[in-house]
Amino acid sequence: MAVKMKTSKTIRRVVKTIIIAFLAILFLVPMLWMLSSSLKTTNRVFTTPFKWIPEDIRWVNYKTVWTSKSMPMLRVFYNSLFVSVVSTIGQLVFASMAAYAFARIKFKGSNILFLFFLASMMIPTQVTIIPRFMLFQSIGLYNSYWALILPAFFGASTIFFLRQAYLSLPGELFDAAKVDGASHWLTFGRITMPLTIAPMISMLVLSFVSMWNDYLNPLIFLTRPKLFMISQAIRWYMLDEVQRYELTMAAATSSILPIVIIFLFAQKYFIEGIASSGIKG
Repeated sequence: MAVKMKTSKTIRRVVKTIIIAFLAILFLVPMLWMLSSSLKTTNRVFTTPFKWIPEDIRWVNYKTVWTSKSMPMLRVFYNSLFVSVVSTIGQLVFASMAAYAFARIKFKGSNILFLFFLASMMIPTQVTIIPRFMLFQSIGLYNSYWALILPAFFGASTIFFLRQAYLSLPGELFDAAKVDGASHWLTFGRITMPLTIAPMISMLVLSFVSMWNDYLNPLIFLTRPKLFMISQAIRWYMLDEVQRYELTMAAATSSILPIVIIFLFAQKYFIEGIASSGIKG
């Protein structure tokens, strides 16, 4: 009986492994196609049968993209990094303080205010595009990075996620800190923050990726080429009259490098933060 159970368990494990491996390959196929196409000439991108490894590997496509005078990838990377880093830092600072207030400070109307925050998560970003456009144009922030950075500082989803992480901490820690006379600032800095590093890094990764991949907001609020973000640079190559698909793929492949690097360094904390954040009311 024990042998049969062990055999059945092994079969289930093998089947799960095969399914997961198949799904992983399925998700990787578009990226592998993008990488392969970025090393070809334009007329060979859509040739059939498709060749995953080009006969003539053209690394010059990447050189063209990175040294282009019209849309240099180095400048675009700097623009995207600046906006993404500043937005992410600001969002974590404001969201962590707001989350602590909702989780550990009881004040009149806190539950109602938190419900409004939850309700704001249901509003599509596209709905606020026109009001933000009119607001930023009237105060002189149109065609400025602050039109992208300032709205990112106040992310309701980040506040919600961190609030749940703070609620998962033992209440005895905060009671002991209160008995010892610690202020909320001291409790926040010495107890809450060190114990929630994993959720903070998870939010850091998600916020950075969200800003880095953003397409709609830069398209609306940035019209000067020297301010373009990475998504606009890829679109610029797509709209080129010559239709250099290999350059579009080279730009797209280059754009995923920061995301891959960040995830490789932060995956341990990212997975831990997502798995450990309980949903508590």
